[in-house]
Amino acid sequence: MHMTHHITTRMNQRGIRKDLIDLTLDLGDIDGDRFVLSSKIIDKEMSDLQRRLKMLSDARKKGGIVVVADGDHLITAYHKNSFNAKLAQNS
Repeated sequence: MHMTHHITTRMNQRGIRKDLIDLTLDLGDIDGDRFVLSSKIIDKEMSDLQRRLKMLSDARKKGGIVVVADGDHLITAYHKNSFNAKLAQNS
């Protein structure tokens, strides 16, 4: 979106950075001609990010995760560093 001189002036006066404007446009609720990023939305996003960070941490502890699929069927899953090429050749 094009930023007018007015919004640039108000952002500077109010200490609102461009990245916060982008965040509001991305996550905020539309209310008529306004985008509203409320505390409720912020709290939910932060909770979702904390949950995602926990999952990423768990996956990292396992050395990564591999999921094998065939079309829309999930076949198997294993830790990324658990595959041993020498053992696979002997089979």
